[in-house]
Amino acid sequence: MTIIHPYDPTTQFLSLIYNQRDDIKKHVTEKHTNMNVIRAIRDDDTIMMLGHGDGRGLFAIPCKDGIDFERLIVGSSHVQFLRDKTCIGIWCHANKFAIDYKLHGLFSGMIISELKEAIEEHVTTTKEELDREMVKFASRLRDCINLYGLKATPAKMKELDDVKSELTQYNYNNLFFFE
Repeated sequence: MTIIHPYDPTTQFLSLIYNQRDDIKKHVTEKHTNMNVIRAIRDDDTIMMLGHGDGRGLFAIPCKDGIDFERLIVGSSHVQFLRDKTCIGIWCHANKFAIDYKLHGLFSGMIISELKEAIEEHVTTTKEELDREMVKFASRLRDCINLYGLKATPAKMKELDDVKSELTQYNYNNLFFFE
């Protein structure tokens, strides 16, 4: 498995999804060039992409203003290399990216991991709940992927929502598998 996970303190909890795996071949970060990303994708059958993003792809690094992002580390130029791969895309609106480009695997819709996202999505939560529940979400996602496979993960995650708050229901219901 190849991991593409740019460093960002607000998405570091996602490392729980892969940090205990022994099948990781490469770990691509924002420091890698576009050619490094393409080579890493070409050299593996399963690509896990994590962080912040939108329907256009996975963001690399935030600009100095901390609001916008300088580039996409995975975008439309990478699709031709992702088409025949098993993909795991956990970033906001990764499902739109997968639908638009007919990719296969497990993808998230909008996932709330920061208070500003909760406000934008009109979801009531606290910083404490976000911190606690995002760690649980990532750990459970890892376990579901490992125990049940990608296809069964969205349904299993919904079953594992033991809090059923606005936040957890929003996030646990935003996972999708595409054949």
